[in-house]
Amino acid sequence: MDKICGFYVSNVHLVTMILPYLKNQIKKEIQIETFFEQNLNEDINKFLSNLFINEKIKNEILNINWKNNKIKKYANLEKFLKKGLNKNENIIFVSGNRSYIKEINILLKKFFEKNKCNNIKIINCYKVLEFDDNIKEILDEHEYIFNTAGIHKIEDVFEDYKKEIAN
Repeated sequence: MDKICGFYVSNVHLVTMILPYLKNQIKKEIQIETFFEQNLNEDINKFLSNLFINEKIKNEILNINWKNNKIKKYANLEKFLKKGLNKNENIIFVSGNRSYIKEINILLKKFFEKNKCNNIKIINCYKVLEFDDNIKEILDEHEYIFNTAGIHKIEDVFEDYKKEIAN
């Protein structure tokens, strides 16, 4: 399982950041599940209405769950994921403030400890306005960073970054 982080300043920025990546993953027939703190339906519809892309891809993007997902109980998350995940490769996008992402990640960890799934990428997208100097802590909790150019090693994006090793 790969843990990836990203940062955004608005819903439009988030949609702009993840859309090119989603488009490529859909072409590869990778399953995409989402846990969004805020509803992005209006933003994605507005954005896609101004793009010239293949109708099939556009429809698949629109079929992704862009609504806010306030799952608080493990049983609800388990039911949701068992219905959505496939046996091949899966990507789970989580976006919102730090506490929302932490809650969902605790539930995801429990799910993946109980259910053997291969090829999982969890992409945690943090709303920048929700925290201040905690970016280093967030980077330390992840292996990669996600931005408009895709997924990269954190050290490749932040050259001076050094992961703190827990004693």
